[in-house]
Amino acid sequence: MIPESFIQEILNRIDVVDVVDQRVKLKKAGANYVACCPFHQEKSPSFTVSPSKQFYHCFGCGAHGSAISFLMEYDGLTFIESVQSIANQLGLAVPNDQSNAKKDKADDFKLEEILKRANQHFKKNLRSSELAINYLKQRGLTGAVAREFQIGYAIDDWQGLKKEFENYEEPKLQTAGLVQKNDSGKIYDRFRNRIIFPIINAKGNIIGFGGRVINKEDQPKYYNSPETPLFKKSYEVYGLPQAKKGIREDNNILIVEGYMDVISLYQHGIQNAVATLGTATTIYHLKKLIRYSKKITFCFDGDHAGKEAAWKALNTAVEILEDDYEFYFLFLPEGEDPDTFITKNSIQDFKKYIDQATPLTEFIVKRLTEKNELTSQENKIKFINNFEPIYKKINSNKYKIFLIKRIADLIHFSQREIEKMMSIEPAENYSSSQQIKYSSSTRNSLTAKRKYILILVMKPELFNGDDEVFFQSNLVEDELFKQIKKLLEENGSNIRNTASLLHSLVNKVDENILGELQKQMMDYSDNIDLLEEFKGIQNSFSHQLNKSQQSQQFAALKNKKLSELSDEEKEFLKNYKK
Repeated sequence: MIPESFIQEILNRIDVVDVVDQRVKLKKAGANYVACCPFHQEKSPSFTVSPSKQFYHCFGCGAHGSAISFLMEYDGLTFIESVQSIANQLGLAVPNDQSNAKKDKADDFKLEEILKRANQHFKKNLRSSELAINYLKQRGLTGAVAREFQIGYAIDDWQGLKKEFENYEEPKLQTAGLVQKNDSGKIYDRFRNRIIFPIINAKGNIIGFGGRVINKEDQPKYYNSPETPLFKKSYEVYGLPQAKKGIREDNNILIVEGYMDVISLYQHGIQNAVATLGTATTIYHLKKLIRYSKKITFCFDGDHAGKEAAWKALNTAVEILEDDYEFYFLFLPEGEDPDTFITKNSIQDFKKYIDQATPLTEFIVKRLTEKNELTSQENKIKFINNFEPIYKKINSNKYKIFLIKRIADLIHFSQREIEKMMSIEPAENYSSSQQIKYSSSTRNSLTAKRKYILILVMKPELFNGDDEVFFQSNLVEDELFKQIKKLLEENGSNIRNTASLLHSLVNKVDENILGELQKQMMDYSDNIDLLEEFKGIQNSFSHQLNKSQQSQQFAALKNKKLSELSDEEKEFLKNYKK
C-alpha cells in the first residue's frame, strides 16, 4: 500500500500544468491555462488548468481533479499506476508502507495477491458446499459459467478466512476489504454465507468482491467490497473482461444492474453486458466503456423505479454525449429484470427489446410529455423549463441542432424562438467559453461560509482550529469545515496546496460538492487578496457570534430582579443594544 504521506508529497511537488500539457496542448489565458476539453467534444475552450490551485476544471462537462485523477481519466490508468507515473516523472521511488511490517512472509503480499488468494479460497469453498452449489443450480447456472466468472462461496463463519491467512490480523486484509473490525477491536470476515462474485478489472486483476445472500432473511441482499486503493466503485463495472468479445461482435454495450443479470444473460447468449456495482451509472463508468463501443444500451425494469433510474442515467449520459455516440434505453416488462426475463424467454425475445430500445433523444421527449399533453401555453412553458437543463448539458452540436428542431416541431415554435426562451445562442454558434464568462459572475452570490471554505482550501496554511466555533450549524459548509479540520490536524504537515487537500477530501465528501467547490474556486482571480478577504470573513463571524452571545445573555438577565444582578450585569443591561 502506498503511504498517504507519499501521495501528498507528489501532489505538492508535481505541476498539474506539466502533466496536462504533455497530453493536451494548453494556451495561457491570464493566470490560468485553457484548452478544448479532452473529455468531451467542443469547439471553444472551457477546460481550465490552474497552476496556483493545482487542479483542472471543465465548465462544459464538469470534469475536474488533480494530476492523479487526470492520468486516471485521460490515460486510463488505475490510481496506483497514476501515482507511479507521477513518481517516475519526479524521479522518486514509490515506497511501501512498512509501519506494520512483520517477519511473516504474508506481510509482503501486495493487495492484488491477497485478493487473488482470497478468490482461490472462495472458489474452493464453493466446490465443497452442497448448499451453495444447489443454490446456483436453482438459479439455472451451469458449472462452465460459474468457472468463467470465477464464482465462489464465503462460508457461514465469522472468521472463515483465518483458514487461508494465518496472520488473520494483518492490516492489509482490512485494507483489501476482506475483514473488518468491530467497536471492541475484534476482527471478523466481511463476507459470510454469501455467493461471492469477484470484481475483475479490464486488465484481468481482481480488485474486490460482491456477495449475495443465500438465505432470503439475511440483509443486505448484495454486499460489495468497500472502497480501497484498488477498488473505486464509481469507476469500475462488473463483467467487462467476459463482455469484451461480445461487445466487439455486437458493437454495443448493455448496462444492467446486477451480477446475476450479467451472468444469466451471458449463459443464454447475450455476452455484451456489464453491471454497475451498487451505484448509479457515473460519468467515469461511461468514459471507461465508451472506449470499447460508442453505442451503449441501458437496461431497466419497466416499473416506476426503473424509469426513474433510466432518467438519472440519461442525465449522466448527456454530459459526455458526442456527435458519434449512441445511447439507448431498454425497458423490460414490469416486475422483470434481465435475469428473470432471459430465464423465462428466448434470446430472440430479449434481442427484440434491444432492437426496439428507445434512442436518447426520443426518451427525452417521451419523458417530458408523459404527463404533459402540451395543450396550453402554460404546459408548453413547463415543457421548455424541464427541457432546458437537459439541453444545456449537451455539448454535441449535432444533437443540439436535431433536438431543437424536434422540440420546435413538437410545440409549433421556430427554433430561434425556443433558443430565445432558453437565453442561448443558436446551436451552431454556441460557444462553451460563454459558460466561463457566466461562471465568473457568481462569486458575489456565495455565502460567507462558502467563501471561507473556498479560501481555506486554496490556502490551507490559513487554517485555525478555533474557528470551529463559527461552524456549529448543519449546513454543508459546517460539515466541510469539520472534515478539513480533522485532516489538517492529523496530517497538516503533508497538506501544502489545494490539490493535496482536495485529494484528502475524496471519499470523505460527496463528489458533486467537490466539483462545485472547484468550479467556484475558479471564480477567484489570482489578483484577489485572499488573506485580506479571509480576515474580513473571520471578523464578520466574530461580530455575529458576539451579537448572538450578547442577545442570549440579555434574554437570560432581563427578567431577573435588579437586586439579583451583579454590577457587571447591570452595566451590560445598561449598554446593551439590539
